Formats: sequence, structure tokens, C-alpha cells
Amino acid sequence: MSDILPAIFSETVQQPRGNQRGVVTSDTMAVPARILLRLLCLTFLLLGCAAVVREAKQEYIRVRAALFTSDIDITLHNSFIETYANRVTIDVMFTVDKVDRRPHPAVFDGDFHLAGRTPAIGLPIVVEIKNAAFEKGAVDLIHSVEGTGKPLRLAGAWRLWAEHVGSDEEAQEEELSLIEVTNPDHVFEIHPLTQVGDTNILNSLHPVEGYRPGRAAIVFRSFESIRCRIVPKDNMTTIVTRKGQMNDVEFLMEVLEDVHEVVEDGRFVNAAVLDLNGNRLVAKIRMVFVKDSPPEKIVRGLRRGDRLHVFGLPRIDLSTIAWRVRHVTDHPKMLNLPYEIIVVGVYEKSE
Repeated sequence: MSDILPAIFSETVQQPRGNQRGVVTSDTMAVPARILLRLLCLTFLLLGCAAVVREAKQEYIRVRAALFTSDIDITLHNSFIETYANRVTIDVMFTVDKVDRRPHPAVFDGDFHLAGRTPAIGLPIVVEIKNAAFEKGAVDLIHSVEGTGKPLRLAGAWRLWAEHVGSDEEAQEEELSLIEVTNPDHVFEIHPLTQVGDTNILNSLHPVEGYRPGRAAIVFRSFESIRCRIVPKDNMTTIVTRKGQMNDVEFLMEVLEDVHEVVEDGRFVNAAVLDLNGNRLVAKIRMVFVKDSPPEKIVRGLRRGDRLHVFGLPRIDLSTIAWRVRHVTDHPKMLNLPYEIIVVGVYEKSE
């Protein structure tokens, strides 16, 4: 169990020591949320109950959000925003600094984490493989370059989201220093990962057996209440938004249009969000599908009114951010944070 706990506790809030940008140590804040999470995780390891773990995780995020009520400033180059506004994925040469010893247990999401850097992004980055226990080749390849400084090609869905944040600012820079933990303070992820070197892991995009994502009614109510402000300056834009957001969700999506927006690396599908009982929660959200992934192959044949039971991850909608940058006034107002959902798994229909 002592080998498993460090991976499970990777969501503990970790604070940089000193002022050097990008250097993250294992020092953590001794706050009630940290103690609560450790006790809950230990209890639920013994219970092995996915539903209980899900409720505990959501409660932990709510506690953490209450403790850390400040905003985060995310500053990006306008060229980066425009480039990825309508792209599903990102493909980079990546320096792998720190890697989990093994994938997380399925009940805690089954992911495998690594942290590192690339000049193409200029932010501390966490990369995650879904269903990583079944992707040994990719995991071994990542382990082989950990800490060597040798870049490795990684591709997957880009993800900008204020969940695991610490400081008051995340700003794109050309160079970052060594990252020393697998879950540093960060707002940028490549998650899910779909390519490691020459190894294609698109088939890892399916629900994690034994894991329960967040409950739709709770999670989307939270998403819909997130506020943000857009502050442009020269060739950069700062997104000011709230820290500590919920991270995943299970729901029904109802396709709203017969024609999807197909792009080079996937497709975008406008859909309504419903809970598992069919109650409508959000009228319209853009859903993101990675090209040739199992979810994308399924959604290709769907038309208006069709429904799909899915597992999704939120990310900031850069297409709406780009529009707001072009139309912002001299006195930017607080607005709802634009978000979209990366569909990372489709649940099989029950008999």
C-alpha cells in the first residue's frame, strides 16, 4: 500500500519553493484538505468502492476550492490561442522530467502521469495516459527517457484547465527549469495522450472499468458558474478565472446538428448535456473528439437527436476566448468561462 499511496496523493496541493519559474519541490501545504484526502484515500482503498471514491473526490475538490478562493491568471500568446482554438490535439517534442512508478489503481482513475516541458507550450505540463495498465509499451518507453533530457514525441488532446493550480499566475515562457514531481502546479495538460514516439495508443480512450467520474448534475452546475475575465495586452492575453475546478464527468450528450465540424485532427460536435435520467442540464456545449479514437468513430454516424453515454474531461474553449480577444472592450467584464468537453470514452449500452 505504501507504494500506491504516493500516486493516489498526487492531487495534494504542491507549492513552488523560491522564485525560480518552473522549479517544483515535494514540499506541500499542511492544510486540512490534504489531511482529509489522505484519510479518505486510505479508507477507500480498503473499501474498494468506486461510487464512494467518486463522492469523496468531489467533496475534496469542493473543500479545496473553498480553501483556495483566489483567482489564477493564465497568460498565453495570442498566436497560441489562435493556433489551437479549433484544434483537437497537440503534437510536440517533450522533455520528460518525472514519471509515476506505475499507473494509478482503476478505482482512482487508472491514469499514468508524467511531468515535463516543451518550448512549444512554455508552461509546466502534466501528461496522462488513460487505462495505462494496458499500455505497458508506452509506459516503458516513457520510463526509459525519464530524466535523461532526451526529447520524446508525444501527441494527444491539449487541455487547459484550472484544477491543479498553486500560484497566482501561469504565463507562457520559452524555457522552464526541471520539474521534480509528477503533479506540479499546472494549468496545461496533454490528456489523454494518444501517441508516444511511434506507438499509437488511441484505443486507450474508453471508460476506466472500476472508476466513476463526477456526477453530471453536480459537475455541470459547477462548470456553468465559473467566471472569467479576458485581459489583452500587446501580443498576449490573460484569462483570469477561479482556481480548483472539477475535473471529469459522466453524462448523456444529445447531438444537436446533423453536420459536424470536421477538422484535421478530429471533430467538434455541438450537443446538449443531460444527466443519466435524461434531464437536460445544459442547452449547448461543444464536444471534442480525437480523430480515429473509439469515441470519434462512434459519433461519426450520429445525427440530430441521437444520444451517447460518455465520459468527458473539461477544457477552456479557446475558440470563444479568441473571439472575445478580438472583441474585448477597454473595460473587460467578468463573464462565464467558455468550456468544452473532450470525450474520452463511450459507455456500452446496458442490456
